[in-house]
Amino acid sequence: MSQEHESAQTSNDKSTNPIEVLLGLLGTIDPIDFASRAIDTSRRTTEALIVMMENLASTVDNLNRTTTRINSLLDEVEEPLRRVMPQVGNAMNAMASMGEVASQLGDLSKRLGPLTTLAENAGGLFGFRPNKPGGSTTSSSPQTES
Repeated sequence: MSQEHESAQTSNDKSTNPIEVLLGLLGTIDPIDFASRAIDTSRRTTEALIVMMENLASTVDNLNRTTTRINSLLDEVEEPLRRVMPQVGNAMNAMASMGEVASQLGDLSKRLGPLTTLAENAGGLFGFRPNKPGGSTTSSSPQTES
């Protein structure tokens, strides 16, 4: 049993000795394979960086062309717009004023409602009959109708 104990102790010593474990691991590494993998990874990384830089350069060129086109468009449109904008502002102010006038006319027609009724009644005293909306009169003047 002492011989079995010694062999078990020897196998435990091999697995727990860190230097031997490290040397065992280093022995499994193939330096040529490791170097070829590192070179391949570096090559793929470099190719990816080159493609990325080419794409970035293309994007910058597109942005420069777009900026040039926008600047030329603004050069063509800006001066006429500067000349037209005061007239557009005046037209907008005039339309706002017309809206105010229209609302005032609507207000005036509501206030004159009783006066129109009075005028219609007074016209009836003199033989005038006002045209009713939807009436079937064919004459051109309300006096010919009695």
